[in-house]
Amino acid sequence: MAQSSSTLAVEAKVNDFNEPVTINVADGEVALVAKANGTVVSAFSKDGFAVYGEADGTGVVGKSSSWLGVYGESAGGLTVDAVRGQGKGATCGVAGHSEGGIGVYGKGGDLAGKFDGKVQINGRAEIVGILQASDVKVDSIIAAREVQAKVGSFGTSISTLDGSFVGKVIAQTGIFSGEVKAKKFIPSGGDYAETFAAGDEFEPGTVLVIGDDGLMAPCDAQYDSRATGVVSGAGGLTPGTVMESNPDSAHHVTLALAGQVYVKADPQYGPIAAGDLLTTSPSEGCAMRVSDRGRAVGAILGKALATLDGEPGLVRMLVTPS
Repeated sequence: MAQSSSTLAVEAKVNDFNEPVTINVADGEVALVAKANGTVVSAFSKDGFAVYGEADGTGVVGKSSSWLGVYGESAGGLTVDAVRGQGKGATCGVAGHSEGGIGVYGKGGDLAGKFDGKVQINGRAEIVGILQASDVKVDSIIAAREVQAKVGSFGTSISTLDGSFVGKVIAQTGIFSGEVKAKKFIPSGGDYAETFAAGDEFEPGTVLVIGDDGLMAPCDAQYDSRATGVVSGAGGLTPGTVMESNPDSAHHVTLALAGQVYVKADPQYGPIAAGDLLTTSPSEGCAMRVSDRGRAVGAILGKALATLDGEPGLVRMLVTPS
């Protein structure tokens, strides 16, 4: 131990890494005080903790008047944390509090934050980028650009800070129990459809008519005024909007009411050209070209948007029922 004119220094030389240095003081006294213009404490460990703090109160405290209170750095890879908080029991693993700034801030090359479990937000969620998740259930999202969800349950509102949502909501499944207002609605599919009770399950593109029992059935006659429409979903063109009518039947179908849809057609009754009107045909579930407009009144399915000649197949159609 050496005494200088201004500082009391404790000097310990340890040749063996496993040899400890112990400072014993009376209860209530400060064990060690160190001051320096540069680094105050530097610690190195081969296998264990470089710095370990254990106390009945706070284990480790970091305080700075101008920079970081606590800094952690690691080059251990994706499975190693630079800073980790491990909560035992019901305590928080990591808590961030700020009087005037940000409580917790995260920035990453890939994800800024990841939560394995439920996320609870007691206040308002303000999102200026993109919100993307597999399951989103909120009462209010204040978003400036885009909300993406595989499953979304939105109870009250989705809006920008000024109260009107001008971005996008992308959801594979979404339930909106409140009011949704938009200047522009862009469906992901090609038609506007509704579900109807049917006598069986019918593949997309099938032309249906009203059967004697009131259930949807494939057409089997030309110019059938009982024509209702085409089963949506053929050719990879899925419905953009579906009105759910909850049909009370063992089977139900989704019929395109407006927009574009692929329809099964048989050109043996006349080659189909773009612009031709289409109606029911004797070929079960298939459309054909209208050659007698007088007979087609009340039996028109739509207008062909492409040509079809030779063998039966799918043709793109603009739904224009009459």
